[in-house]
Parts: sequence; structure tokens; C-alpha cells
Amino acid sequence: MTEAHAELTGRMLDADFWMRVRCRHDGCFAPLAKLAAEHPDVFAFESGLQIAKRCQTSQTTVVRFAHHLGFEGFSQMKRAFRLALRSRIRAIN
Repeated sequence: MTEAHAELTGRMLDADFWMRVRCRHDGCFAPLAKLAAEHPDVFAFESGLQIAKRCQTSQTTVVRFAHHLGFEGFSQMKRAFRLALRSRIRAIN
């Protein structure tokens, strides 16, 4: 994982970060950013197709969202959400 991805992983659970993403992208990425802010576990554990259905968008838009955030694809973004959730659980314990 690159330093930029490590920094982004640290913000994956930050609702303010997602609010800024959402505000910059009122269009197709806004529902995805809202879902990421409110339910990061969905991004960590559901498929791109399931997320697309939840947001009433296409699976391609979900992949584009990952690219927009700087990831090579959806799988890499999904791993970042999982890492962020694991870090939060470790901090609680």
C-alpha cells in the first residue's frame, strides 16, 4: 500500500471526509459518498453490484468512484475500508 493509500485508509471512516467528497460531487458520486459516510461496512463487505443497487447507480460508477479516490479499482478500495474497520476495532479493544 502506498503512503497516499495509507493516508486515505485512515480517513475511510471519517464522516467529514465523505461530506466533503459528497459536496464536491453532487451528481453520480454523491450517493456513494453518503453511503460510505453512513455505512462504511457496506463498502468493506458487499459487492460492487450490491452497492450500485443500494445507490441506484451502475456498477461501473462504483468502480469510477474508486478510481476517483485514487484506487486502482473496487477491490483495492474495499480492502482499504476493511483495514480502516479493523483499525477501529483494535483501537476500541
